Amino acid sequence: MTSTISRTSSEAKLSVLYLGKDKYSENKISTLLGSHISNYLTADNCDNALALFKQYAIDTIVAETFFLRDMPDCTIHKLRHINNNINVILINENYEVISSPFDLPCLAKEQCPLKPTSLDNLFNAISDSRKESDKNDLIHITSSAFFHSSVAMTITSHDNKIIAVNTAFTQITGFKQHEILGKNPRILSSGKHDKQFYGEMWTALSREKKWSGEIWNKRKNGELFLEWITINAITNSTGEITHYCSIFADITERRAAEEAICRLTYNDPLTDLPNRRAFMERLEDSLVISRKNNQLCAILFLDLDNFKDINDTLGHDIGDAVIKETASRLKMCIREDDLIARLGGDEFTVCLTDMCSAEDASTVAQKLLDAMSSPFTLGDERLYFSFSIGIALFPEHGESTQELLKHADQAMYHAKFSGRNKFSFFDVSMAQHALNKTEIVKHLRNSMGSDQFSIHYQPIVNLETGMIDKAESLLRWTHPELGCISPDEFIPIAEDIGLICELGDWVFRQSASQVKFWQEKYKENFQLSINISPKQFQNESCDLEEWTDFLSQKALSNKAISLEITEGVMMNEGPMTEQRLSMLKHAGIEISLDDFGTGYSSLAYLKKLNVDYLKIDRTFIQNIHINLDDQAMCEAIVVMAHKLNIRVIAEGVENEAQLNFLKSIGCDYAQGYWFSKPVPGHDFELLLSKNGAQIH
Repeated sequence: MTSTISRTSSEAKLSVLYLGKDKYSENKISTLLGSHISNYLTADNCDNALALFKQYAIDTIVAETFFLRDMPDCTIHKLRHINNNINVILINENYEVISSPFDLPCLAKEQCPLKPTSLDNLFNAISDSRKESDKNDLIHITSSAFFHSSVAMTITSHDNKIIAVNTAFTQITGFKQHEILGKNPRILSSGKHDKQFYGEMWTALSREKKWSGEIWNKRKNGELFLEWITINAITNSTGEITHYCSIFADITERRAAEEAICRLTYNDPLTDLPNRRAFMERLEDSLVISRKNNQLCAILFLDLDNFKDINDTLGHDIGDAVIKETASRLKMCIREDDLIARLGGDEFTVCLTDMCSAEDASTVAQKLLDAMSSPFTLGDERLYFSFSIGIALFPEHGESTQELLKHADQAMYHAKFSGRNKFSFFDVSMAQHALNKTEIVKHLRNSMGSDQFSIHYQPIVNLETGMIDKAESLLRWTHPELGCISPDEFIPIAEDIGLICELGDWVFRQSASQVKFWQEKYKENFQLSINISPKQFQNESCDLEEWTDFLSQKALSNKAISLEITEGVMMNEGPMTEQRLSMLKHAGIEISLDDFGTGYSSLAYLKKLNVDYLKIDRTFIQNIHINLDDQAMCEAIVVMAHKLNIRVIAEGVENEAQLNFLKSIGCDYAQGYWFSKPVPGHDFELLLSKNGAQIH
């Protein structure tokens, strides 16, 4: 038989099931609990109890002891199988309350040592039972959290013996529990920290009862690892330390990744010298000190003479070897406190601090020129190089980093056009631009709208299929008098004098017309990528929305064109740049990040701008088949890009070994002289027509 009483009082908290046949107890309990219950259910047999238990959310059982002695296995065990946290209160034959814990099998045999109390204390007994149950639950949860935590945890005694470790600890250190329990934590010591380090740690623990920091430790197999650890002292009621609880995480890989990103951000990957960003930041610091101490400071701007000819005739491998050897020679010529950096290409800068006079700068400049006088032996080649050096003095020639660098650059061009292999100090009488810049400006303005400009195309090969899926459009200028002028020379000038938008628009429209023709004739999804200058994003006269209209007029998908931006676009991003990038992405035009890793790499900007392709700079590729650091860096870039759903293009692939490694790490595309140098449109069309037999 069953019965149910329900109350709706806002104070009701308990849902009680009474097991027994004694009506006096049943009614008495209902009266005693009163408004403390939401449901009061009764059952006088096992089946009824189970049925009610499944129907209602019961948290407390009040049972007659003789009822349980008749059928303990039938009832309580089955109910606890459904809800192991149920509170059980017993009522004996004398109408006394017995609260858990107690042993049911012993109770059934009348062997259980019970401690009864008055029935009037029933509610207190239930409350105490629930508190005990909650405490046991908390102990269970805490224990489970300790052993299953994703961070390593250790508990040591006051005398520093390990008494408990969790699973994460054994996974990180390689020690099993039975191998580590009872041992001193110094079993993990790497030997990289001295006594003073540990002494300061224990002093902090004694004084502040906690310590956090980095520690190099050693795994069971002898491998060192870096951990971030927090140690808390556990005290008793009198404040004495009884135990220590340590929590640590293995941050070895994270630190390596941070250092790799830092190298990308502040170091030139080819020479390992500081890059432009690092130089400008450290130069600013040097000027602050020189200004404070009223000291003389000099900026030397160095440019290799005729370096472009070496790249064009002997290839980039030889050119890069020259740059590396040059950096090595330069470092031998300056003091440890002075600063040398590679700005990019064949340009270097030196900052000399705490000088006595301008003669000190002259002495160093001549030393740098002399260092280049001996030949460069590169394989079978013996090559000779020289520098043109411009010098600007602080504070005489400028107060700011930008002003000093600009004036040193102008002085360098004066040295170059005065015969090369010499140095010149900046002079206010010098033209605002070097002589060759002035000449290029004049001819560039006159050449706009003529047939002096053309586009060459370099194939971009799908490494999975071996097919030419894409190509990069590269602007070329052939002047009738000056001959072929490098884009590195005229593009910056076009940006300075406001012609870059007109040039960029011409390249886009020519490329769009060309890709339309090649899609119809060879490959439906063929894509051309074009380089876009930061100035085109920042100049209001550059209407990039007209590009999407032009693609529509050509009946071209917006994915037919990919725009290549530099990391400088991201770092100098303003409202207009952000708006235009967003517009292009929304229109479906794909974005490639060019020269990744050469100075301003930022994961935050990658995520924010949602680029489609990363182009690994060729400086990472050139020695990838033999240099483990370059291999690790390239593989890390590929893994990171793929995690962000970005495809990867490797630039500057010049041999089969490089190609095979890029394939092995899952790089998506590659371009470089191994496939083809940039060629005119008609020559590129021959490559496309033959590409049924894949390029490998």
